[in-house]
Amino acid sequence: MRYREIKEVTDQQKKDRVIRALSKKRADDPLFDKTYKLIVGPQISTRIENYIKAHEDPDIGAEEIAYLVKTIPDLGTTNEVKDFVEKWNAGEEFININALIPAGGMKGPAPLLDAVTDGIPEKLFVNLTRQNFSKSDAGPAEAALAIMSQKIRYVGENEGGDLIINGKKIEIKGGGKSLSSGGGRIYNDRHKLDITPMTQALAGTPYEGKSVSVVAASQDGMPADFPTEEFAKAVNQAWFNGKRPEIESTFGTPKFRMAWNIANFDDYKAAAGHDGILIIGVSQYQYIISGEQLHDFVKQTAKGTLYSTKSRQQRELGIQVSTG
Repeated sequence: MRYREIKEVTDQQKKDRVIRALSKKRADDPLFDKTYKLIVGPQISTRIENYIKAHEDPDIGAEEIAYLVKTIPDLGTTNEVKDFVEKWNAGEEFININALIPAGGMKGPAPLLDAVTDGIPEKLFVNLTRQNFSKSDAGPAEAALAIMSQKIRYVGENEGGDLIINGKKIEIKGGGKSLSSGGGRIYNDRHKLDITPMTQALAGTPYEGKSVSVVAASQDGMPADFPTEEFAKAVNQAWFNGKRPEIESTFGTPKFRMAWNIANFDDYKAAAGHDGILIIGVSQYQYIISGEQLHDFVKQTAKGTLYSTKSRQQRELGIQVSTG
């Protein structure tokens, strides 16, 4: 009953709650009140409201607004801040959507700041990406994008994807905490992987209980004592309900890894309902729209595992991407 009551809270009620929380802050701190009116007040019904709409917690937004009020005046000269504030309150966009999610995807990572307007917007974006707002369930870069663009918003729990960017559902993956570390996984969490068929295919062979990687399956020829045909069929059944025959026909050849990337991207896309995957690292980003791009252009710190009995979570088997 409690869950139903929370879900029935309207966007207007969420807005009212945030405004009440902000009113208290303004009453407690006269400087906050003055700066709030100048910088954020006119935008409460657009940028910030878009940011909080996807959250059930009425405190979402208050911390972010307080941060903006405190930070913006220190990002430039009086004239620079005034110019930025006027553009902010006129609803100007500070994120280049076409650069962030180009229609044809990207052949490699690009500096994150390439998609942000120079000057104060760039400085503010950098500051936002270093903040972990306590109530937010999104990463710092996602929060920065959603706050600085009216064309970017969080999606609801059942909508699919992580952000709506210019009307498109976009899945967000971390690109690693450094240029050399791995990030998010390309893995369909909505599919419960049943490894039983693969376990049965390996039973009684020298490979019983051993892990099988995508790299191993992409070699030109499997060992003579490996149950290639049976295991390939089991992989197709376990991962894709038997609907990807190319997984079987390419198994044990150099073409397998491409087939694996395409099948996993397509399966993930169908389940999540996204239009593309935006990989965001510490300082770089990359947008892809196909399994071919995932294979050809994205750095993979882990190319994936077909079968393992030792993984703590099944998503650890997925392809791990990086912007490094």
